[in-house]
Amino acid sequence: MRLLALLLLSLALHGLASAAEPTGSEQKPPVQGPSRASEASPPRPHLSPSTRQQLRDLDRRLSVLESLAVGRGHGRGVMERGLGWSPELKERGFFLYSTDGLFRLHLNGGIQAQYNAFPGGRTGRDPGTEPDGFEFRRVRPILDFRIGRFVRGQIMPDLAPRRRTELYNAFLDFELSELARLRVGQFKPALSLEKLQGEFDLVFAERSLVQNFVPFRDFGVQLTGRLFRQQLRYDMGAFNGSPQAIGPANLGAPSADNNKHLVARLMLTPFLLQGPRAFRQLEFGVGVMYGAFTNTAGQQPMLTMGQDRIIFQYQDTVTGNGFHTRIVPQMSWFWGRLGVMSLFVHTWEPKINRATGLTGTVQNEAWMVQGEFALTDDEPAFIRVTPKRPFNPARPLSGNWGAWTIAARYSEQRVDPQAFGLGFASAQLYAQTAKGTSVALNWYASREFRLQGIWEHTDFFGATPAFSASNRADLLIVRFTLIY
Repeated sequence: MRLLALLLLSLALHGLASAAEPTGSEQKPPVQGPSRASEASPPRPHLSPSTRQQLRDLDRRLSVLESLAVGRGHGRGVMERGLGWSPELKERGFFLYSTDGLFRLHLNGGIQAQYNAFPGGRTGRDPGTEPDGFEFRRVRPILDFRIGRFVRGQIMPDLAPRRRTELYNAFLDFELSELARLRVGQFKPALSLEKLQGEFDLVFAERSLVQNFVPFRDFGVQLTGRLFRQQLRYDMGAFNGSPQAIGPANLGAPSADNNKHLVARLMLTPFLLQGPRAFRQLEFGVGVMYGAFTNTAGQQPMLTMGQDRIIFQYQDTVTGNGFHTRIVPQMSWFWGRLGVMSLFVHTWEPKINRATGLTGTVQNEAWMVQGEFALTDDEPAFIRVTPKRPFNPARPLSGNWGAWTIAARYSEQRVDPQAFGLGFASAQLYAQTAKGTSVALNWYASREFRLQGIWEHTDFFGATPAFSASNRADLLIVRFTLIY
C-alpha cells in the first residue's frame, strides 16, 4: 500500500509540474541572438516553493523505499570490517531479491592473474621454489545471501588451478543485534587484522611473514559485536583446530584429534566519535589463541611473503605435545592519503619428535609494518582504494586517471633455535631468520580494475653453518585484478 501511495503521489506531482509548464500556444518564439546556449536550452518550468519541497520529499521517500526493497547491504562501517562480507552491496555484483528485501542473493567475486619473475634466478638447493611464469592466483565467485531478517551467509570457492580447487568460506551469520553477531561454519578466525583483510584488498601480492604463525581458515563458531557506541569490538570463538590451519595457505582438513582451539580479540577505536580527526580511523588491540595439537604439528610449511619458497618446515615425525598459545598485538591507521598497518606475533608451542622422543617448547615470533600513500587525491582504506576520478579512456585530458599509490613493507620472522637443536627441522634446508622487504606501485583504474607492480626481497639466515640454501630471494610480480 505504501508503494502504491508513493507512486500515486509521484503521478500527482508530475501532473503539477506539467501544469506549471507553458503550453505550445503560450510559448514565445526564441529570441534571436548570438548565444547558441540560450537557443539550445529549453525553457525551465516554474515551480512554486511548496511544489519543489514536495518533490524533494518524494525523492527522499523513494530512496528509503529502494533501500528497504533491495536491502541495506553491508556498508563500509567499522562493524563490517573483517567480517568477510563484500562491501558496497549496491555498487557491484548481480542481485536477486524478494520485494520485501528479506530474501536475496548477491553474486560477486574477483579474478587475479599475474606474472612471476625471479631476477636472481632459482637453484635446486632452495626448497619449494617455483619457476617464472603466468598464473591465475585467484578465481573466486562469491555468493552472499540473506534468509529472513536475521540470517545471512556466504559461500566462496576458489577455482584457480594454482594448487587445487576447494571451498574457502561457507558460513551462516545470525545477526542478533549490533552488540552480537553469531557466525557458524568455515571462515577466518578473528585473530589477525592482516588475515581478516580480504584477498582482493591487499596492498601487496600476499601478506607478511606474520601469516606463517596465525590461522587462516577453520571450522567453528564465533561471536562478534561492538560496544560503547561501536568504539570497542570483541571477537571470541571456538574452532576445530585443523592440522593445517596455521600458516599462509587455506588448506582445510578435518580435525586430527578431539582438541578445540579458542580465539579471543579486543580492538579499540578510541577516537571514532570524538577527539582528533586525524585519529578517527586509528584502531589497535590484541588477539589470543589457545589450544592443543597432539597428533600433528599443527603447522603448514612457512613461506616467503610472495609465497615462492619454503622457509621452514617441521619433520614428519614432529607433533604437538600439549597446549599452544599465540598472542597478536596489532593496529591500523588511515588518515587522508596515508594508510598504516602493523602486527606482532609470539607463540609458545610444545613439540615432540616421535622418532627420537625429544621434547621442547618452541617460541617463534614475527612482526611487520607497512604503509601506503596515495599519489593522487584518494584515500587508502582497509577495503581497498576507491578512486575519486576513475580512469576514462574516452577523455584522456580530463584528469580521470584513477588512483595511484605507492607502498612499502618490512617484515621479519624468527624460529626458536631449539627447533633445530632438538632435530625438529633440518638446519641445512631451512632458515632460522628471514627478513623481507616489499615495495609496490598500485594503479586503481576504477573500483573494478587494478594493476600492481610488486617487488619482494628476502634475506635468509641459518641457525648453523650447515645452512646451504641460498641466502636471498627476489621476486617481481605484475598482477591484474578484476572485481565484480
